[in-house]
Amino acid sequence: MKTWRKYCLATALILGTCWPAQGQSGTPEAALEEMVTATSPEAVIKHLPVVVEEYLKKLPPQAKAGMLDQIVVARQIEREGKKLRRSGDGSNWEAVGADGNVEVAIRVKGTFISGADALVPLEIQRENESLTVLLGLRLEEGEWRLTEAGEWHSKKLEDTLLPREGTDNGHGTATESNLRTLTTALVTYISTYPESGYPTSLRALSGTQDEEPSPDHAMLIDPSWLEDPVIRDGYEFRYTLNDSGAGQGRDARWQITATPVELGKAGSRSFFTDQTGVIRVTSESRPANEHDPPLK
Repeated sequence: MKTWRKYCLATALILGTCWPAQGQSGTPEAALEEMVTATSPEAVIKHLPVVVEEYLKKLPPQAKAGMLDQIVVARQIEREGKKLRRSGDGSNWEAVGADGNVEVAIRVKGTFISGADALVPLEIQRENESLTVLLGLRLEEGEWRLTEAGEWHSKKLEDTLLPREGTDNGHGTATESNLRTLTTALVTYISTYPESGYPTSLRALSGTQDEEPSPDHAMLIDPSWLEDPVIRDGYEFRYTLNDSGAGQGRDARWQITATPVELGKAGSRSFFTDQTGVIRVTSESRPANEHDPPLK
């Protein structure tokens, strides 16, 4: 299983950035399309993080040439003995081996944009195995740049099946993990049930063992989240979908607060996150909000 996961993450970095650019410019889709179809290093470099771009400029010519050869996706695909092609209906992409057989199928499950950040879930399938990988992009110096790729779904399962014990003691470690788990579950939910939009309560993300996954009980987080209110590790979690969010799909706005049950206790902190995925924190004796500083 570990080998399969490593293969999927490598596929996301090399192949997973491919899908139609929808005829737009200045979008995450167009940037990724340009990266994967580029034949020149310059077209790829401008879509890498600024710090990477600056590092490349300082390399000696020989070292720079070697590294640039590695980041041109078209060359990587060719070295792997594969080629990319659109699926029969043109909506997805396939990695095809030298024998003409489809080795990997890649499906984009939506693009989530909030300000200068974008998140793209990819479903990667090989034979009977499937894995969801998330690509992160950020708008820097006028260009969308690919900044990260990770197996978020697996992380969510780990946090759910191996919960941390005890309280946060002011450090927020378990609470931060819970907030990230909920954010990942919400992204997975709307990718799975796009017609339903975001759920109106956390209960819809959970369910009991005798239930089949559905928009009403998606079975993405454990049954303890069915409680009202939800209290975990000394924190009370509250989820809110804005009044105008119903029916707006992935464009809706939501927020989650995690407030100490013993609010005001020395060393305690309150947490906040929303559709941006940024966790914010305050040490003041009140619930955290979108104006508080990001967690460092």
